[in-house]
Amino acid sequence: MRRGSVATGAALLLAALAAAVPALAEPGPAGPEEAVVGAPAPGFSLKVLNPEAAGTGWLSLQSLVGEAPVDAEARVVLVSFFASWCGPCQKELPLLVDLDTRYRSLGLRVIGISIDRDEPGIAAARKLVAAHRAAYPVLSDRFNLLARRYLGERAPLPSVFLIGRDGNILAIERGYTRDASSFLRATVEAALGIKRTAAVPGAKAP
Repeated sequence: MRRGSVATGAALLLAALAAAVPALAEPGPAGPEEAVVGAPAPGFSLKVLNPEAAGTGWLSLQSLVGEAPVDAEARVVLVSFFASWCGPCQKELPLLVDLDTRYRSLGLRVIGISIDRDEPGIAAARKLVAAHRAAYPVLSDRFNLLARRYLGERAPLPSVFLIGRDGNILAIERGYTRDASSFLRATVEAALGIKRTAAVPGAKAP
Protein backbone atom coordinates (compact mmCIF):
# COMPACT_ATOMS: atom_id res chain seq x y z
CA MET A 1 0.00 0.00 0.00
CA ARG A 2 1.33 3.40 -0.89
CA ARG A 3 1.98 6.02 1.81
CA GLY A 4 -0.72 8.34 0.42
CA SER A 5 -3.37 5.63 0.71
CA VAL A 6 -2.35 4.92 4.32
CA ALA A 7 -2.63 8.60 5.26
CA THR A 8 -6.03 8.86 3.60
CA GLY A 9 -7.31 5.77 5.44
CA ALA A 10 -6.07 7.07 8.78
CA ALA A 11 -7.77 10.42 8.23
CA LEU A 12 -11.07 8.72 7.42
CA LEU A 13 -10.79 6.56 10.55
CA LEU A 14 -10.13 9.56 12.78
CA ALA A 15 -13.08 11.42 11.27
CA ALA A 16 -15.37 8.46 11.94
CA LEU A 17 -14.21 8.21 15.55
CA ALA A 18 -14.69 11.94 16.09
CA ALA A 19 -18.26 11.72 14.82
CA ALA A 20 -19.01 8.85 17.22
CA VAL A 21 -17.81 10.68 20.37
CA PRO A 22 -20.27 13.26 21.81
CA ALA A 23 -18.95 16.74 22.43
CA LEU A 24 -18.48 17.63 26.10
CA ALA A 25 -19.80 21.01 27.23
CA GLU A 26 -17.38 23.21 29.10
CA PRO A 27 -18.43 23.72 32.76
CA GLY A 28 -19.87 27.15 33.38
CA PRO A 29 -21.85 29.19 35.93
CA ALA A 30 -25.19 28.02 34.52
CA GLY A 31 -24.59 24.62 32.98
CA PRO A 32 -27.35 22.12 32.18
CA GLU A 33 -26.89 20.37 35.54
CA GLU A 34 -27.26 23.54 37.59
CA ALA A 35 -30.59 24.14 39.30
CA VAL A 36 -32.57 27.19 38.13
CA VAL A 37 -35.73 28.92 39.33
CA GLY A 38 -38.87 27.41 37.83
CA ALA A 39 -37.25 24.06 37.04
CA PRO A 40 -37.81 20.81 38.97
CA ALA A 41 -35.46 20.51 41.92
CA PRO A 42 -32.95 17.65 41.56
CA GLY A 43 -34.09 14.77 43.74
CA PHE A 44 -31.98 13.21 46.46
CA SER A 45 -31.88 10.62 49.22
CA LEU A 46 -29.02 11.13 51.67
CA LYS A 47 -27.82 10.04 55.08
CA VAL A 48 -28.78 12.26 58.02
CA LEU A 49 -25.93 13.46 60.24
CA ASN A 50 -28.18 14.23 63.23
CA PRO A 51 -30.67 11.33 63.27
CA GLU A 52 -31.46 11.70 66.98
CA ALA A 53 -32.63 15.29 66.55
CA ALA A 54 -34.19 14.84 63.11
CA GLY A 55 -35.94 11.55 63.91
CA THR A 56 -34.74 9.75 60.78
CA GLY A 57 -31.54 8.20 59.43
CA TRP A 58 -32.16 8.95 55.74
CA LEU A 59 -34.21 11.62 54.01
CA SER A 60 -35.39 12.02 50.43
CA LEU A 61 -36.76 15.12 48.79
CA GLN A 62 -39.52 12.98 47.29
CA SER A 63 -40.92 12.40 50.78
CA LEU A 64 -41.66 16.15 51.07
CA VAL A 65 -42.79 17.20 47.58
CA GLY A 66 -44.78 15.86 44.66
CA GLU A 67 -48.27 14.51 44.18
CA ALA A 68 -48.34 12.29 47.28
CA PRO A 69 -45.52 13.17 49.70
CA VAL A 70 -45.07 11.18 52.89
CA ASP A 71 -45.16 14.45 54.84
CA ALA A 72 -48.57 15.70 53.77
CA GLU A 73 -48.20 18.94 55.76
CA ALA A 74 -45.02 20.07 53.98
CA ARG A 75 -45.61 23.14 51.81
CA VAL A 76 -42.18 24.67 51.22
CA VAL A 77 -38.74 23.05 51.53
CA LEU A 78 -35.68 25.17 52.28
CA VAL A 79 -32.42 23.48 51.29
CA SER A 80 -29.15 25.08 52.42
CA PHE A 81 -25.74 23.82 51.25
CA PHE A 82 -22.95 24.50 53.73
CA ALA A 83 -19.54 23.34 54.94
CA SER A 84 -18.02 23.23 58.41
CA TRP A 85 -15.11 25.46 57.32
CA CYS A 86 -17.41 28.17 55.90
CA GLY A 87 -17.62 31.24 58.16
CA PRO A 88 -20.86 32.67 56.66
CA CYS A 89 -22.45 29.21 56.99
CA GLN A 90 -21.77 29.23 60.72
CA LYS A 91 -23.53 32.59 60.97
CA GLU A 92 -26.46 31.21 58.98
CA LEU A 93 -27.12 28.24 61.28
CA PRO A 94 -28.93 30.18 64.05
CA LEU A 95 -31.16 31.75 61.39
CA LEU A 96 -32.09 28.35 59.97
CA VAL A 97 -32.84 27.07 63.46
CA ASP A 98 -35.09 30.10 64.03
CA LEU A 99 -36.90 29.63 60.71
CA ASP A 100 -37.46 25.97 61.49
CA THR A 101 -38.85 26.81 64.93
CA ARG A 102 -41.12 29.60 63.69
CA TYR A 103 -42.54 28.12 60.52
CA ARG A 104 -42.43 24.33 60.79
CA SER A 105 -46.05 24.24 61.96
CA LEU A 106 -47.00 26.32 58.90
CA GLY A 107 -45.45 23.86 56.46
CA LEU A 108 -41.79 24.91 56.17
CA ARG A 109 -39.27 22.08 56.08
CA VAL A 110 -35.63 23.08 56.54
CA ILE A 111 -32.86 20.79 55.29
CA GLY A 112 -29.14 21.40 55.68
CA ILE A 113 -26.73 19.63 53.31
CA SER A 114 -23.08 19.38 54.31
CA ILE A 115 -20.56 19.18 51.46
CA ASP A 116 -17.68 18.24 53.78
CA ARG A 117 -15.82 15.36 52.14
CA ASP A 118 -13.42 13.88 54.71
CA GLU A 119 -14.21 12.33 58.08
CA PRO A 120 -12.78 15.22 60.16
CA GLY A 121 -14.90 17.69 58.19
CA ILE A 122 -18.04 15.58 58.57
CA ALA A 123 -17.37 15.26 62.30
CA ALA A 124 -16.94 19.05 62.51
CA ALA A 125 -20.27 19.52 60.70
CA ARG A 126 -21.98 17.21 63.21
CA LYS A 127 -20.44 19.15 66.09
CA LEU A 128 -21.51 22.48 64.61
CA VAL A 129 -25.09 21.32 64.13
CA ALA A 130 -25.23 19.89 67.65
CA ALA A 131 -23.84 23.12 69.14
CA HIS A 132 -26.72 25.06 67.60
CA ARG A 133 -29.26 22.38 68.58
CA ALA A 134 -30.60 22.10 65.06
CA ALA A 135 -33.71 19.91 65.07
CA TYR A 136 -34.07 19.94 61.30
CA PRO A 137 -32.33 17.17 59.30
CA VAL A 138 -28.76 17.82 58.17
CA LEU A 139 -27.65 15.54 55.35
CA SER A 140 -24.21 14.49 54.13
CA ASP A 141 -23.26 14.97 50.47
CA ARG A 142 -19.65 13.85 50.98
CA PHE A 143 -19.02 13.08 47.30
CA ASN A 144 -20.62 16.40 46.23
CA LEU A 145 -22.69 14.71 43.51
CA LEU A 146 -25.82 16.56 44.59
CA ALA A 147 -23.96 19.83 45.16
CA ARG A 148 -22.81 19.84 41.54
CA ARG A 149 -26.40 19.52 40.35
CA TYR A 150 -27.59 22.40 42.52
CA LEU A 151 -24.53 24.65 42.60
CA GLY A 152 -22.81 23.98 39.30
CA GLU A 153 -19.04 23.81 39.15
CA ARG A 154 -18.48 26.82 41.38
CA ALA A 155 -20.79 28.58 43.82
CA PRO A 156 -20.26 30.49 47.05
CA LEU A 157 -21.52 29.14 50.34
CA PRO A 158 -24.01 29.09 51.87
CA SER A 159 -26.41 28.66 48.97
CA VAL A 160 -30.14 28.39 49.67
CA PHE A 161 -32.92 26.92 47.54
CA LEU A 162 -36.66 27.18 48.21
CA ILE A 163 -38.70 24.35 46.71
CA GLY A 164 -42.47 24.36 46.37
CA ARG A 165 -44.91 21.55 47.07
CA ASP A 166 -44.93 20.68 43.35
CA GLY A 167 -41.16 20.05 43.45
CA ASN A 168 -40.20 23.14 41.44
CA ILE A 169 -37.62 25.68 42.62
CA LEU A 170 -39.20 28.91 43.85
CA ALA A 171 -36.13 30.97 44.74
CA ILE A 172 -32.33 30.71 44.87
CA GLU A 173 -29.77 32.66 46.87
CA ARG A 174 -26.16 31.68 46.14
CA GLY A 175 -23.65 33.06 48.61
CA TYR A 176 -25.90 35.86 49.72
CA THR A 177 -24.27 39.02 51.05
CA ARG A 178 -27.36 40.91 52.16
CA ASP A 179 -28.79 40.79 55.68
CA ALA A 180 -29.88 37.15 55.77
CA SER A 181 -32.17 37.56 58.77
CA SER A 182 -34.41 39.95 56.83
CA PHE A 183 -34.42 38.86 53.20
CA LEU A 184 -34.46 35.10 53.83
CA ARG A 185 -37.30 35.33 56.33
CA ALA A 186 -39.25 37.54 53.92
CA THR A 187 -38.67 35.05 51.09
CA VAL A 188 -39.86 32.15 53.25
CA GLU A 189 -42.95 34.06 54.39
CA ALA A 190 -43.82 34.96 50.80
CA ALA A 191 -43.50 31.31 49.76
CA LEU A 192 -45.77 30.26 52.63
CA GLY A 193 -48.29 32.98 51.78
CA ILE A 194 -47.76 34.84 55.06
CA LYS A 195 -48.66 38.53 54.92
CA ARG A 196 -46.93 40.74 57.43
CA THR A 197 -48.79 43.61 59.03
CA ALA A 198 -47.21 47.04 59.25
CA ALA A 199 -44.66 47.31 62.02
CA VAL A 200 -45.62 49.29 65.10
CA PRO A 201 -43.19 52.15 65.79
CA GLY A 202 -40.86 51.24 68.63
CA ALA A 203 -41.85 47.59 68.60
CA LYS A 204 -39.20 44.88 68.34
CA ALA A 205 -39.10 42.78 65.22
CA PRO A 206 -40.39 39.19 65.74
